[in-house]
Amino acid sequence: MQIGLELLPTTPVQELTIDEVARRAGISRSLLFHYFANKREYYSAVTRAAADLMWEHLLPAPGTPPEEQVTGMLDRYVGWVETFRDSHLAFVRGAGGGDPWVSEVYEETRARLVEVALAALELPDDALRRQLILAWFAFTEDLVGQWVEEPTMTRPELLDLLRDVLDRLTSR
Repeated sequence: MQIGLELLPTTPVQELTIDEVARRAGISRSLLFHYFANKREYYSAVTRAAADLMWEHLLPAPGTPPEEQVTGMLDRYVGWVETFRDSHLAFVRGAGGGDPWVSEVYEETRARLVEVALAALELPDDALRRQLILAWFAFTEDLVGQWVEEPTMTRPELLDLLRDVLDRLTSR
C-alpha cells in the first residue's frame, strides 16, 4: 500500500498498475494478490489509506480555537489539492462517476468532515445544515480544483471567498 500511496501524487489510483506496484515492491504479481484478492481490493485499500491521510492532514490541532478551525482546514485542503491535484480530482470524480468502492470511501470522508465542520462552527447537527455543508464541500472541491489549475485570485482571496460562502450558507 505504501508504494500505491507514493505513486498517488503523480498517478490517479485507477491508473496504478499492479505490475508496476509489484515491480517497485520487488515481489511477484501473484504475491501481491496473496494480500489483496483482486485489483479492486488493492485500489480500495490505497484509496482508503489516502483518504485517511487527507483526513489527518485536514483535522485541526487539538486546542485550536473554534474560529480558526475551519479557516485552517480550508488552507490545508487547498495545499492538499495543490500537492495531489490529479489524484484528488480522480478521487472526487471517481466518487461522482458512481464507482462504488471510491464512492464509499468518499462518502465516509465527507461525513467525517461535515461532523468536524458542524462542531467547529458550533452549529446544530440537523438535516438542513448537513445538506448545506455537503453542498458547500462540492462547491469547494470544484473551485479549488479549478483554482489550482488556473489561479484567478490570490490564495488569501480564495480562502476568504470559501469562508464567506460557508458563513452565508450556514447563517440561516
